[in-house]
Amino acid sequence: MALNLGKLMLALLWVGLSLSAVQAQPSAQNINPNVSLTLNSTTLLYSGQTVTVSWSGVPNPTAADAVALVIPTSYAPDANLHNTVPLKYRWALQTNPNYLTTGSGSTTFRILNQRADPHFLFFSNITHSGNFSDVDVIARSPNITIVNYNEPTQGHLAYTGNQGEISVQWLTRDAGNPTVHYGTSSGSLTSTVTGNTTTYTRQDMCGAAANSYGWIDPGTMNNVILTNLTPSTTYYYTYGDPNFGNFSSQAHFLTPPAVGPNTSVYVLDTADMGHAEPDGSNEWEDDLNQRLYNAPGSIAEILSSITNQYNGNGLQQGAGLVITGMLEAELKNNPVLLWMNGDVNYARGFETQWDVGFDQYETISRQVPTMVAEGNHETDWPGRRPVGASDRFANTATDSGGECGIPFYKRYQMPSQYLKLWYSFDVGPIHNLVFSTELDYSRGSEQFNFILTDLMNVNRNVTPWVIVHGHRPAYATVVDTASVIQAQDQRNAFEDIFVETGVDMVLSGHVHNYQRTCEVFKNTCVPRAADGSSQAPVWIVNGNAGQWLSTAEPVIPPFFEAVAIEHGYLKYHVNQTTLFAEMVSAQTGNVFDSFTLTKPVGWKFNATAKAALVSGFIPTYQETLGQRYGYSGASAAATAILTVVYNNPQLFTGLANATLVQDINVLDTLANTLQILEPTFPLYLSPELQNSNLTSPAAKLYLNEFLVPQIPVLRAAVQNSEVGDLLLGTANDTNSLAKAFSYK
Repeated sequence: MALNLGKLMLALLWVGLSLSAVQAQPSAQNINPNVSLTLNSTTLLYSGQTVTVSWSGVPNPTAADAVALVIPTSYAPDANLHNTVPLKYRWALQTNPNYLTTGSGSTTFRILNQRADPHFLFFSNITHSGNFSDVDVIARSPNITIVNYNEPTQGHLAYTGNQGEISVQWLTRDAGNPTVHYGTSSGSLTSTVTGNTTTYTRQDMCGAAANSYGWIDPGTMNNVILTNLTPSTTYYYTYGDPNFGNFSSQAHFLTPPAVGPNTSVYVLDTADMGHAEPDGSNEWEDDLNQRLYNAPGSIAEILSSITNQYNGNGLQQGAGLVITGMLEAELKNNPVLLWMNGDVNYARGFETQWDVGFDQYETISRQVPTMVAEGNHETDWPGRRPVGASDRFANTATDSGGECGIPFYKRYQMPSQYLKLWYSFDVGPIHNLVFSTELDYSRGSEQFNFILTDLMNVNRNVTPWVIVHGHRPAYATVVDTASVIQAQDQRNAFEDIFVETGVDMVLSGHVHNYQRTCEVFKNTCVPRAADGSSQAPVWIVNGNAGQWLSTAEPVIPPFFEAVAIEHGYLKYHVNQTTLFAEMVSAQTGNVFDSFTLTKPVGWKFNATAKAALVSGFIPTYQETLGQRYGYSGASAAATAILTVVYNNPQLFTGLANATLVQDINVLDTLANTLQILEPTFPLYLSPELQNSNLTSPAAKLYLNEFLVPQIPVLRAAVQNSEVGDLLLGTANDTNSLAKAFSYK
């Protein structure tokens, strides 16, 4: 998801990273025999091994020198930069403060087993016109030989939709005979079951970067299903292949209790986490700003940092690593399920980043079944679906970087049809329904009919709670026209049905912050029934698990009970009568919002009462014009602002030491974001934006009705909140900023 300031095209301001630009680079490397590039190990014994890279003899060192990791691919067998890009890199100056004087230094990289022997390249003075091109290579390291190409990596669990079953999934280079040994006693794995394999090819991808310079060979996805598992039982297991002579280390999982009302479960929920490199290195990104090719502190890096705030580019962020660690700490509490509600990885056409993401999540996903909904960054591409379902954004969105959902579907094997990621399953007292916001869900569509049939057939005597998962939200404090329209589309399709069938909670992401409504129907809070049960769902946005934070509109509708611009994750306990949920801050580790839904003992679903509520309901909230139609000028306003920024770079040199200029891998906060935005605020009322043809009427409307009023709200949030976030009405925050907002 982008920030609510909208997407813009900066092709005239930047040299875009199109496929043609990459392929235009010469392939001959200018190796300098006087430059040494050495490794402390040329053997990779296991995935995740640390390797130290050292260099010396660099002539004329610059702040734009870098060392990068590359591997051969089927598209670039010799790993030349005519057809591929580095897996990751670090600036020479990044860990060597005296580098500009000495021309020497060292750094460490964490190397994953990516099924081909990698090596390092040293680049001299990377430029915007060259990027990482062969002509800038002045040194090459020896190859790192992988000892075991079929080491089982990226292990994770999933539910199959059938009671008593768990799917064990992992990656190897080659296809063989995937096998799991398991049992209920540690070290005594007396049961064995085999499974199947799948993969995908470069030709399966839909466009660049996925089918060209972003491609690396993905290996083989292995899947073994364990059946007839006993509820509430700890199982120990290893996975691998006897043909390859190796298995994983022993892992374990706790099966959920039997499905039924008299059970209790603990669930973790995230969205928009993405991934980050734990060794602090950077990755190639295809966002138009070329942010990652600017040395920290340079004017180019300052300008691209400003661009990120207005353009909403989803770059790797340290918040994802922080939250991954927090989720791992939750393992002691025996969660039975981890949700990732779309934009899980943000690979966006760069296959290597799927490997990095799965490695990041592996500790928790080997112990807790991880279920996913698809998001725009996994799936959207013009005409993307090679088979099957209709794409809602078929001719407009390129958010998947050419992947068109295939790596996501193959790597996360869910209980759904091929490339039709809607499904349902039961855990304890909960019926879970997953739908795709990226596919056609209009009334009468294949997906809509599945959702309607599924919800109408839930046995509420068995699963009293119904929770729905998707990616894009139907209720969110967003004002750009595209987001407003798709939210209205969802409400038009589902809102009546969700109330009639008694859906309790709807979870989504896409907007990179936390938002919670009251129990709402048609923009109006619905009081609870006489027995204390809810009569309408709570709608939650928790797309705050790692990617760059989104701001919120300065005018918050009264049916929102909590809004926070802060990273975190949601956790909830559910039994027969109570759903208790808490949102945990990545900054403090504290709970900053909580809520409780209840059902009385002996509660029975009353379909007649639900239907009567829907048919006779009279909304009391009147939307503003902006909330009803959105602001079509969001992207145009951002383009106009950035044009002025780029015309006046001298105004922003003071940002050289800003947190997000220096390091993209840190935990970004609203305070860090405001640090970047603050110097641009005076431009909003400047003649260059207000009194010129540069800003269209639609852009001026957005600028004056949304951006200008937002300034004091953001400032007050940073000044008044103990964690530097933006909080509205959150029960456990002593500095709640409800008074900083206006309500309409």
